Amino acid sequence: MPDVKSVLSEEIRRLARKEVKTAVAPLQETISALKKVVAEQRRQLAALQKAVAPLQASAESETAEQPAVEKKIRLNAAGIARIRRKLKLTQGELSLLLDVSLSTISHWELGRCAPRAEQKRKLAELRHVGKRRLAEMLTEKSQAAATVAPEAETATNASAE
Repeated sequence: MPDVKSVLSEEIRRLARKEVKTAVAPLQETISALKKVVAEQRRQLAALQKAVAPLQASAESETAEQPAVEKKIRLNAAGIARIRRKLKLTQGELSLLLDVSLSTISHWELGRCAPRAEQKRKLAELRHVGKRRLAEMLTEKSQAAATVAPEAETATNASAE
């Protein structure tokens, strides 16, 4: 006669395997279906990345060509005068550097009017210029002004005659 204990344990194992198999089978089917979905999504992603790569390259080149959005520069009358004194410039020298008239600098410092965006940008750049570079810039501007002045006088004299 067979051993009851071993027969019973074999039957329990068989039934347990059967129960586990019935519980796991639907999960295995779901896992298999999900793996197929993931694989398809990977293929779609790769195709989209290939399609987007040229567009990204052209967009990056366009943004590189566009000037960066400038930070808003805040200047008031006292600030303009402070910059000029810090750089040890006269109003005439500052006007020469910024390509504006002497009276414009005076009006800015008195608060009668405010500089335009381009002049604000130039003033902001002057804040970080060293003394040597500032002297070079003044020399260049004064030479350019001296070259233009005689030409303007001859043109005025020729038109007057």
